[in-house]
Amino acid sequence: MNAIAWINYGALAGALALSVAAAALPRSSDQRPPAGRQDAAARSVEAAAPAAKPAALEDHAGVAVPLRDFRRIASASTVADALLVELCEPDRVIAFTGYGARRSPRSYRYAGKALVEDTADIEALLALQPDLVLLNGYGDPRRIARLREAGLTVYDLGPMRGLATLVPNVHEVAALVGYPERGRQLATALVQGMASVAADIQPSQRRRGMYLSGYGGRLFGGTAGTSYNDVLTSAGLVDAAAAAHSDWPEYTPEQVLTLDPEVLVTNTGMRKILCGQAGLDRLRACSAPGVVVELDDALVGDPGPAMLDAAQAIRSAVHGAPAAPR
Repeated sequence: MNAIAWINYGALAGALALSVAAAALPRSSDQRPPAGRQDAAARSVEAAAPAAKPAALEDHAGVAVPLRDFRRIASASTVADALLVELCEPDRVIAFTGYGARRSPRSYRYAGKALVEDTADIEALLALQPDLVLLNGYGDPRRIARLREAGLTVYDLGPMRGLATLVPNVHEVAALVGYPERGRQLATALVQGMASVAADIQPSQRRRGMYLSGYGGRLFGGTAGTSYNDVLTSAGLVDAAAAAHSDWPEYTPEQVLTLDPEVLVTNTGMRKILCGQAGLDRLRACSAPGVVVELDDALVGDPGPAMLDAAQAIRSAVHGAPAAPR
């Protein structure tokens, strides 16, 4: 890697680290992250864990979960699936999500475990006799309340918004399974890995791209504040939608035409649908030398560690594979 590439790598790695450092500290019931943004930015991912082991961790719903030697852990979210595979001994995990077992790029690592299909099926979860259930809470908080009322110990990992939430989740799961050092190592590897995917791509070479998909004649995206933005940026693209949109917007064809990206990232089989739609066939991405990158939706939409795989795939499709180190 030449000197300029190292500068680019350092800048992106620093930006990614600062964006997640404020949330990287596991939230204990007796220790909260510092409120000041400058103080938070000064913390590195490696130094994010508390010096002393807390007696409990406060989850993202504000519930304190006492730390103990959990031996029957059930995952009820795809992020928890992936983190347990990386951070916990297999014999302590009794269940993964059915979706993850069918669609994850690493689903072979879920073999032999029970499957959680729907947390609304409390009886099925109780039958597994878990001593800890991990999930990412969203939508109706009564869903988690019902699990707790049934006597289950639940840790809510909160929303799934890419690195900004994934890195704290790494530290939280590592603390829950009793190995915070594993969390520090994985968090560092994820942040550095995402920063290095397109470290050799100069700013002038970074093309404007966006994530776009279509369902039932409607257009949907993912941009600032989501894993899609992290993936696009790490892959060496400039997220064309980030300046005007956030989260998971629904677009009109006119809005997409106004953004007019050079690169479209979409789900497998979607190029024909998008570029064949009246008006969108005029997009630069749909015409040479534009690029449409199609990826399995379980990969491109994964807000967990598979973001790194998605970024690498997009980088290779747009810029070619990185040169082998000398």
